[in-house]
Amino acid sequence: MTWMRKFCFGLVMASGLAVPALAAEAPPEALVKQIYAGKTPETKGIDIIGNAKLRAKYLSTDLAAAVKKDIDQSAKSGEVGALDFDPVSDSQDPMIKDLKIEPATVQGDKAEVKVSFDRGDAKRDELVYVLVKENDQWRVFNISKQGSAEEAWSLRQMLSLK
Repeated sequence: MTWMRKFCFGLVMASGLAVPALAAEAPPEALVKQIYAGKTPETKGIDIIGNAKLRAKYLSTDLAAAVKKDIDQSAKSGEVGALDFDPVSDSQDPMIKDLKIEPATVQGDKAEVKVSFDRGDAKRDELVYVLVKENDQWRVFNISKQGSAEEAWSLRQMLSLK
């Protein structure tokens, strides 16, 4: 090879090696998709609340700690804690059909992802995920449901977090 070809080949190789380092980070809605896809064997669907390993992976540090505290207090007292349902499916018996995840609205280190699905009820369930960046990773900061006073809820409010 001529000197110029070697030089160009070297540039191409160097730039090709740099591509993974410059690869775009996953968008916030990718985290929500993982939660619903149940890609990890531990989830058995979508249990990011009851599994300590998955809480640490998907929830913000303070939310994961509050969930653990609620679970521990419930076990100690023998009473049902603040979380008496699965917030990911908005039910006690998770069943999700026709899942729709909207593209995230991002503002700095916060993002909002809207999710809707059918559980066989008269109308679709709609949840809002607020995500935050912790250690360069998106984590669930809150899950909430909008609507009337009877049906609206916020995971952070239930767990007495701001």
